[in-house]
Amino acid sequence: MLSKYFYRVLRRLFFNAHLRGLQNLRGDEPVILVANHAGAFGPVSIITSIPTPTCPWVAHEVTDLSMVAPRIQAEFCEQELRLKPPLSALLARMIGRVCVAVMRDIGAIPVYQKSRDIHTTLMQSLSLLKQGKSILVFAEDSTRRINDVLCEFCTGFIHVAKLYYESTRKAVQFLPVAVHRNAHRIRVGVPIRFDAATPFGREKLRIKRELEHETGGCLVLSRRGMDVIPRSPPAEPGRVDLRT
Repeated sequence: MLSKYFYRVLRRLFFNAHLRGLQNLRGDEPVILVANHAGAFGPVSIITSIPTPTCPWVAHEVTDLSMVAPRIQAEFCEQELRLKPPLSALLARMIGRVCVAVMRDIGAIPVYQKSRDIHTTLMQSLSLLKQGKSILVFAEDSTRRINDVLCEFCTGFIHVAKLYYESTRKAVQFLPVAVHRNAHRIRVGVPIRFDAATPFGREKLRIKRELEHETGGCLVLSRRGMDVIPRSPPAEPGRVDLRT
């Protein structure tokens, strides 16, 4: 597969990471993995490290050959590699062609933010879950910071769990995945199962808070080089102290 070799090269050059918490991935049911972004490091390192095949949510521009180059130029070539035009533009066009092919190869799900087409994203995700395939979502809202390494999570992806339950009567699990760029670590946290018996608005808020807390706790452990996460709830919902 094209994606296998492309990501292997990228990982060795830029995104190599150590994976912890692999035992939380074991099971015979599809899950929704929810991760912090950590720039380009998060998506590439997770996709190349986690042994379970997953279909990632990606910005729809990176699945469209007519739109991919400007995004790669800004977010990867210039922000990550610190290149300047015209070299950044030239490299972005080269990478863009490969990127679109890879996105198709790995079954990436285009995300149409602030658009009615987001319904397409949700229904494609539902279909993949029903086929037994797991979903990978990078849920951070970069405009709402919790601290220096984590932003608050969006909640739109949680609607997939509601749709899945309505269609199958099965409650999907969310798996928090924390990517610590400086420590070069990925840590999979404890699963959080969707509860269809709770009113959806309240359940959505609970899942958001628990994912933020678990992800924040995993980032603390990665910074300290520890392997066991403390299981105490956050003092303030959605806030995790990473200063220690």
